[in-house]
Amino acid sequence: MKRREFLHRSTTGLALATLGTAFGGVRLRALAASPTLRAWRQLTGASDRVFVLIQLTGGNDGLNTIVPIENPLYYQARPTLAIPKNQTLHLTDTLGWHPALDGFRQLFSEGRLSIVQNVTYPNPDRSHFRGTDIWLTATDSDVFKSSGWVGRFLETLAPDFPERLPDEPLAVQIGTTQSLGFQGERGSIGITFRDPETFYSLVDQQNTGTLYDPAPETVGGNELEFVRTVELSSQVYSRAVKNAADRQKTNTVTYPADNQLAQSLRIVARLIAGGLSTKFYLVSIGGNTFDTHINQGTLTGIHPQLLRQLGDAVKLFLDDCRGLGIADRVVGMTFSEFGRRVMENGSRGTDHGTAAPLFVFGEQIIGGQILGHDPDLVNLDNRGDLLMEFDYRQVYAAALLQWFGAPMNTMQSVLLRQFAALPLYQQVSSVEPWEDAALVQSLAITPNPCTTQATVSFLLPAAARLAVTIHDIRGRTLLALDCGERPAGAGTATLATDRLPSGTYFVQLHAGQRRAMKALFVEH
Repeated sequence: MKRREFLHRSTTGLALATLGTAFGGVRLRALAASPTLRAWRQLTGASDRVFVLIQLTGGNDGLNTIVPIENPLYYQARPTLAIPKNQTLHLTDTLGWHPALDGFRQLFSEGRLSIVQNVTYPNPDRSHFRGTDIWLTATDSDVFKSSGWVGRFLETLAPDFPERLPDEPLAVQIGTTQSLGFQGERGSIGITFRDPETFYSLVDQQNTGTLYDPAPETVGGNELEFVRTVELSSQVYSRAVKNAADRQKTNTVTYPADNQLAQSLRIVARLIAGGLSTKFYLVSIGGNTFDTHINQGTLTGIHPQLLRQLGDAVKLFLDDCRGLGIADRVVGMTFSEFGRRVMENGSRGTDHGTAAPLFVFGEQIIGGQILGHDPDLVNLDNRGDLLMEFDYRQVYAAALLQWFGAPMNTMQSVLLRQFAALPLYQQVSSVEPWEDAALVQSLAITPNPCTTQATVSFLLPAAARLAVTIHDIRGRTLLALDCGERPAGAGTATLATDRLPSGTYFVQLHAGQRRAMKALFVEH
């Protein structure tokens, strides 16, 4: 088949063959989702909301970013690196901004930025590679996952991916290598490029006239077809990206040429304003830049330069979004694999630590707030590092539930279990119209994860005929249990899960006209 014809047919609805070995050698079929899941996909898929991730690669030093200016232990631990109190920018009576973060200070005072203190996860890993993987996959330190939290979420919006390609990329990374965070269970669901023009020139081959013979009906043939699909998606998306950039050729602010992060955000602003339907963007300054073991700097030096780039770039980006008329659609957050140690080292730097602050920004956040306490420099872990106050997945949960309006069961599926979302965004929507809020609140599954069986407990507001169903990730009903008439009040039902393969499922409770759903995890 001609590549041009292949491209045309895919954009008009051709179901593409995908990697057979990942599914036991069986080609995928377009499977109808349940009405509830389909309704949510339509709601979220049609949304024009955008989330921007800024990765501070290398481990940002939180104590020199938000400075505990009234804590003598900070100054004792850092005789050469501590930021003098009178040099900081005012934040609270006990905290000060690093003087290079005037951009963040302005955004905070305007209600367009908030701070989440002491963020990490239980038993933090101090390795760059493992720590980064944990943040991108949304796992615990002892759990290894090959898919990222963004990828898993976006697959719920594109249930037939990669058999059917979305018209435009759901995730874009400005850089050179694809982030693990964009990897889904069924393949990478994002693209990576440095700038739209270069990306388009590299992958656009519409005039090659190359012919493809049909792939053989073998495992190797399936994999060949998958490679062709990846190439095809690059061609489709190169045009979509280029068209968006052409529709919005200018920005409303001037981004400095020597600020790499600002230049990446300049591209992001143009693509959003140009109408690209991408939901996630990932940008960074590049390299392991925040890994400040040696000569970190105080008021000048490596770390202050990085903080200035960060604060200035985000301020310009949000101002640009206002000028372009897209500010109400865009929010974002910073993240780094870990913070630095409390004590400075012998090389006028800081070594790998644990908890640190992160920043949430945008017009639609609950701005100007500090969640959490000042860093506790008395009660440290057994290595002398900061203890966790918030799990980073509580921030992810807020993005999913509050910003994208995902149902609770989707958040649980994406983050692999339930987390209490932090109050970060203006509009909260975690219960869908088809769900009963009281029933959702009462619904619990134990144990979860389970092996051979699970107990569903609930509280019925009125007597009703009760049924419980289990669905797979695509909405297919795998088990249906008729529990008969049940009185008002507390009740339970037992589900046999010994025949279900390990994976993520959804348990739906049907109580008369009331509905509630929660994620179930099976592990054998």
